[in-house]
Amino acid sequence: MKLSKSSLQIWAFLFTLLILISPMFAEENAAEETMPPEKKYVEDEILPAKKYVEFTLNGTYADIKVASTFGTSSMKTLRGLFEKLDALKTDDEIAGIIFKIDDVSVGWATLQEIRNKLHEFRETGKETIGYLEGGGNAEYLLAATMDRTVLMPAGGLNLTGLRAEVMFFKGLLDKLDIQADMLAMGKYKSGVEPYMREGMSDAFRESMTAVLDDLYAQLLNHIVESREGITVEDVSGLIDRGPFTAAEALQEGLVDALQYYDELLTALKAASKDENVKVVEPDFERKRKVPNMNSFAGLMQLFTMLNPPQRAQSGTVKDRIALVYANGPILPDVDNSLFSAMSVITPDALEKAFLKVRTDDTIKAVVLRVDSPGGSALASDLIWREVMLTQREKPVVVSMGDVAASGGYYIAMAAGTIVAHPSTLTGSIGVFGGKLNMKGLYNKLGLTKEIITHGQNATLYSDYGGFTPTERERVEKMMTTIYGDFVRKAAAGRDKSFDEIDEIAQGRVWTGKQAKVLGLVDELGGLDTALSIAKKEAGFSETDEVKLIILPKQKPFFEQLLERMIDDAEGSVQLPLQLTARHPVLSLLGARWEHVMVWLSLFGFEDGIRVVTILPYDILIR
Repeated sequence: MKLSKSSLQIWAFLFTLLILISPMFAEENAAEETMPPEKKYVEDEILPAKKYVEFTLNGTYADIKVASTFGTSSMKTLRGLFEKLDALKTDDEIAGIIFKIDDVSVGWATLQEIRNKLHEFRETGKETIGYLEGGGNAEYLLAATMDRTVLMPAGGLNLTGLRAEVMFFKGLLDKLDIQADMLAMGKYKSGVEPYMREGMSDAFRESMTAVLDDLYAQLLNHIVESREGITVEDVSGLIDRGPFTAAEALQEGLVDALQYYDELLTALKAASKDENVKVVEPDFERKRKVPNMNSFAGLMQLFTMLNPPQRAQSGTVKDRIALVYANGPILPDVDNSLFSAMSVITPDALEKAFLKVRTDDTIKAVVLRVDSPGGSALASDLIWREVMLTQREKPVVVSMGDVAASGGYYIAMAAGTIVAHPSTLTGSIGVFGGKLNMKGLYNKLGLTKEIITHGQNATLYSDYGGFTPTERERVEKMMTTIYGDFVRKAAAGRDKSFDEIDEIAQGRVWTGKQAKVLGLVDELGGLDTALSIAKKEAGFSETDEVKLIILPKQKPFFEQLLERMIDDAEGSVQLPLQLTARHPVLSLLGARWEHVMVWLSLFGFEDGIRVVTILPYDILIR
């Protein structure tokens, strides 16, 4: 039997996949065998008179799961967390919840959204306890929302204030003899500074300081709201004296008790001697079963995981609201093989999503969830067009996550209503562009180029030299045009004049709280707030049951690979790129590796985009 080239590629991929994952399955099987028995609710068990649920809050909570080899990644989602919390909130059998909080890694807006959800428990009358082995700002702000905050006696609180760090690369580029030839439109559009300066300009420092000042004020107010008898001045003084040992945290009134976890459980039972106190895990906690790779049934289970079946909808759907996710950098419609392990925004995916919204009569409104630092100016404009066309036909409400700045604001500004958290980083209405002149590095390595041109600006995109005067004039013209278009569209979307927007644009980053005052956003709140507004604008009452449709729909990673291998005769070339992007060593680099890939996509190729609307640095606030 003769196999086609595509068949050989598919079988080669499957064989390689089985070799790669077999050790992982063996390791996971061994780990699961040593796990203690899972605590479950037993239906025929006599329910205890007083039941506490143990709930763990840790790790990262993202908006969406990124497609991976096994359908989707194991990353936890914010909506999934909220569904679990809602289930606990409405469970009348539960007397209280013990939240074990550890190593929370989320942005400040996401943190505020989780805090708001935890605050809802106070209205239910259920007792809430926050348990910490230790922690910093994020962990403490979550624990402080509880009725009681308990700290392990050997732990500590790392409340030391906030800091913003920006890394500058000019010194490294100088050592490599690489020159960054870049320009920016907007007084505060500091995207070029990490590559052209060794420190912040006065404008950059002014903008960053204003953002940090506002976030620090929000931090102080959150603690004041959570701890009785303490003022903003008190908290500011405490933070200046931090970090704190457990004994100091108790003495200063930052926590209510110092107990090991078993002591906490013993104390709960001792406080209710006349009741049968029991601490259990939520009934929705289930261990994921690992297929047995030594059996045919296990292999079939593997393929089911690779291509999970679609859930059929029950009954006739009449009224729906679309929830469209736009997460990650905004990239043009290119082959995104290297970005399969991360979430990105492309015009093609969002165009299909909004076309579905406009043509489906069962969809009455749409919420666009934006968590993006921006990216390609052209791609941002294409997505803006889709939002604008949809807003003309159906209500569009934007919910901003941790970051919706630059291109992230661009794609949001055509919506009828924009909702942001007080700590969302937004605005940054501005553009920058340019290229890296690699000539010095090439010459150091013994490499030279000879370039023959026809056309005065033929070397515009060459990495073997900076811009000529006429090339620079053309780049400035493109950037001026894009900036002016950005401001005009923002003014139209916000019902303001060009000059009003231009004054607060200039590439400056604002917090959501500041943006609300300036009119760049309409309301402060989270995804629930945006969904409530969309429901009202679509003509529904608070009691009406409305279903959500999530867009864009994601295909499992395995299915994406097969499609590429079958449709593309060069599929065997793409496969190594996919696996390389997911290499465990690169995954350890996390966001840094992703930023390298985004930078290469926007600037590193001959046909790369040279004018962008993006925050090219992370604003890390810890």
